[in-house]
Amino acid sequence: MHEGHRERMWDRLYFHGDSMSDHELLETLLFYALPRVNTNPAAHALLDSFGNLERLFSAQPAELEKVAGVGKKTAELIYLVGQMMRRVRAREGKGVRLKNSAEVRLFAAGRFLGKKEEVLEVYCLGTGGSLLCVKSFPGGDDKSVTLRSRTLSGVFASVQPLSVIVAHNHPSGKCEPSDEDDEAAREIYRVCLVNGVQLSDCMIFADGQPPYSYFLSDRFSMLGIGQEGKERTISVGCKSGGEEE
Repeated sequence: MHEGHRERMWDRLYFHGDSMSDHELLETLLFYALPRVNTNPAAHALLDSFGNLERLFSAQPAELEKVAGVGKKTAELIYLVGQMMRRVRAREGKGVRLKNSAEVRLFAAGRFLGKKEEVLEVYCLGTGGSLLCVKSFPGGDDKSVTLRSRTLSGVFASVQPLSVIVAHNHPSGKCEPSDEDDEAAREIYRVCLVNGVQLSDCMIFADGQPPYSYFLSDRFSMLGIGQEGKERTISVGCKSGGEEE
């Protein structure tokens, strides 16, 4: 009976987690500490004792173990989650921000320094240039990186960035874009456009050289990137009056 109930609770968490009550979320968390026990009574007892989740996850293990049905493992789990929550709150607003090209250069240069194989990186940004995550795609050699468009679309669907900066390196030591780089920039822009993501820049790094920026060099405009699609319309229908082509 417990196994079927737990599967249903996991399904609710995955698909409707936002609608679950505090005690249901806590009950599900306690599955890890109480693998063969009905965790519903313990979840209710903990919330009754501490009043809300914030006070519960701020409690010390000794306080938690005073609650009926709560043993050492349960107290340790709750205390660990509480510590992680405090760590996250302490770091809110203090993450990496890439608000301009200078900050991108400093951030990315260290990541590409000394690399002997070509790597493509996608920097997913949120509000104020906050770095949501870095997705790195190694090529396996010093000549190229191949990335499927649907893989990039999957990244955007998962992370949901407001904008992205795409950077890669040229282990050969020259930053000038190749024809393949230009074509990749066009396709990256197309994928961004479809997913409602702004492509802020494509950059190329090489040891001992200043990085190349498509944005600062106005190469986006030269390639027609960002110019099409602004005033496009879709029209359907047939000509009036029975006119023929």
